[in-house]
Amino acid sequence: MGGNTINKEIGLEVKRLENELNNAKREISLLPKGKLRCTSSNGSDQYFIDGTYISKKKLELIQKVAQREYYEKLIPVLEENLLKLKAVESMYENHTLEKCFEDLCRGRKKLVNTEIESLDTKIRKFMKEKYEPGIFSDDDRTEFYTIPGERVRSKSEMIIADELYRYHIPYHYEMPLELNNWGKIVTCRPDFTVMSRSEGKKYIYEHFGMMDNPDYAEKNMKKLDLYEKNGYILGKNLIITHETSKSPLIIGVIDTYIEHYFL
Repeated sequence: MGGNTINKEIGLEVKRLENELNNAKREISLLPKGKLRCTSSNGSDQYFIDGTYISKKKLELIQKVAQREYYEKLIPVLEENLLKLKAVESMYENHTLEKCFEDLCRGRKKLVNTEIESLDTKIRKFMKEKYEPGIFSDDDRTEFYTIPGERVRSKSEMIIADELYRYHIPYHYEMPLELNNWGKIVTCRPDFTVMSRSEGKKYIYEHFGMMDNPDYAEKNMKKLDLYEKNGYILGKNLIITHETSKSPLIIGVIDTYIEHYFL
């Protein structure tokens, strides 16, 4: 829906609310004042005005007091909604959104895309990204497959992938990532590149599976250092789970991370 069409629809709604507001103000001036209280006794409704019981024989009076109290609540809501709608109407009349682009210099205009992607579109594009998968060596006899049938390198990675799949979290396994290492571009393959469903934010998710192995731990500490130098900060856009031979991966921990960062 274009800006002119939206502005027209807003204008029609403004007129409708203005008519409703004027009618309410006119009607309320003709209605009697009073504080109505409604109760029920043995399944029968009872009415009191300013603390005095009113017989149903005076139902017309009761209705008028009730109508006035309804208008007293409705009028400020109509006035508030009108103020908000008129502010939006003014924004479109003044072409505020268009000016965000028009005020840019010519060079910047060439760089900017004015179409804002929806979250669904962003996620679909992410899932359609193509890349060469990681290579399994010929002597690698492990066979860990996720629910969708993708091969991964360990049982823990399979568990993580299956939890992401169960929660319908979009992710890629071992998607290449270029990082700057002291002026040299190196390519690494994080275990998972994940996109949150709530805001379309990308995260790197690494699982360190043998942290009681000194060589393995040292290698991954260097990887963490490289991530940090490239703006991937733990808890911000980098998520890590870990385990040792005596402290295995806990599924509940994975679920906690998923619910906190990816949903």
